[in-house]
Amino acid sequence: MESNPIQQRMEEFELKYIETSFIERYQFLVLRTPKEDLDMVDAFYEYMLGVDNEIEDVVVLFQSPLNEVKAYSQDLVEELFYTTFLWNYSKKPESIEENFIDWEMDMSLKEEKNMASLFVSNINTFCDSLEFEEGSNLVCVLDYQNSESNYILSWLKDLVKLELHPKVSIVLSDTIESPVFNELKDLAPSSTYILTHQFELNKAIKAIATIGDPIAPSTQFRKHYFNMLEEVGKQNEKQIYLSAKACLSIAKNHKDKDVNWFNQIVVVQMVLANYETSVKNYKQAIVHLDKGIQAASETVGVLPDEMSCRLMGQGYLFRGTLYRLLKKYSKAKEDFIKAEEFYGSIKDYPLQIESLRMLAHAAKKDWDSTTKNKALDKGVRLGKMLNVSMAEASSYAILVKAVLASKYYNYISDQELSEIVTPLFGEDWRRVIKSSLKVLGEEV
Repeated sequence: MESNPIQQRMEEFELKYIETSFIERYQFLVLRTPKEDLDMVDAFYEYMLGVDNEIEDVVVLFQSPLNEVKAYSQDLVEELFYTTFLWNYSKKPESIEENFIDWEMDMSLKEEKNMASLFVSNINTFCDSLEFEEGSNLVCVLDYQNSESNYILSWLKDLVKLELHPKVSIVLSDTIESPVFNELKDLAPSSTYILTHQFELNKAIKAIATIGDPIAPSTQFRKHYFNMLEEVGKQNEKQIYLSAKACLSIAKNHKDKDVNWFNQIVVVQMVLANYETSVKNYKQAIVHLDKGIQAASETVGVLPDEMSCRLMGQGYLFRGTLYRLLKKYSKAKEDFIKAEEFYGSIKDYPLQIESLRMLAHAAKKDWDSTTKNKALDKGVRLGKMLNVSMAEASSYAILVKAVLASKYYNYISDQELSEIVTPLFGEDWRRVIKSSLKVLGEEV
């Protein structure tokens, strides 16, 4: 089957990566792309882990966030231990050969004055425990998830002083606009190689848009839609609205025959609302959301609830947020109430909780303690419907923090609160909650 333009670019970069590994001698490889291609780099990291590519190396993707330089090596070693445990004991597809990795982490293998020593010592012993195919190596991808480059550079300064196993290489990435790992090249010039590449993602997206019958409405819509997104990235207002007008014209001409075209109207109005919000033109953004909500309402009871109610919830939550920024708290409350109802109807608990959190905030600003407390009460009790991952990925912790800051004993007891929150954040949940970040710079 012929691959799509994005897949083609991924395969082109794969070949370039493999050629570099054969031609160049390095232990540190920096993947350097334009900033707009960072999503493709992240996708390539995942692609490297697949079994249906041409990369023969053993690839380990480390995604521990680098929040503290002194703790980074320990975080990496613990992540390596967990990855190894999953490999050894998880059920694998028949296409993957069973191969037990006989390795144990050793937290004693560190030098007090070198923050990278614990990682190097453990990755070297891990490498010794592997059975390699001829010509293959161990590739450690460090997706350190921190925009503060001084953290990773400080850690790398210690790393280059140590001796990595000859079959180990480290892969990192930066951008053409911000080539932070030039400093790594200065630290280890003979063992660092910088692989520069441009995925040209915008061209790939445009190519995808033209796949299909060129005169079909859907093809024409995709072409104008992706043009609009490209112009949004450039902040080119005139071209944004020209492309949006073309999209809306196509959708409106076909909505009476196919209700799904209402979805496209909503999507376009959402893009325009996001653009106007980015330039702080909140009133114009609300105009677009009014139109989006009106279009979404045409799908209620016609399209599946999961689709139509989600569109309505998104519209009301977004518009309520803008009313809140404009300090129109009564209108904000009305929208958050509607958003909560729509998300509740499809059992999207994280977004239902977020709607209730925002409702409580607007009610507080509007001196409406009754609505605020009802929102917090309902929101905190929805914790019963969450698992740990959902709680951590949502704004539930911030809502609980708002509950603690209120006179919560009027609507929930300490025992009830603890029974709901402890399974999600542990016995020390009060400390965890109090350290949670603020949203939009404000507390509820």
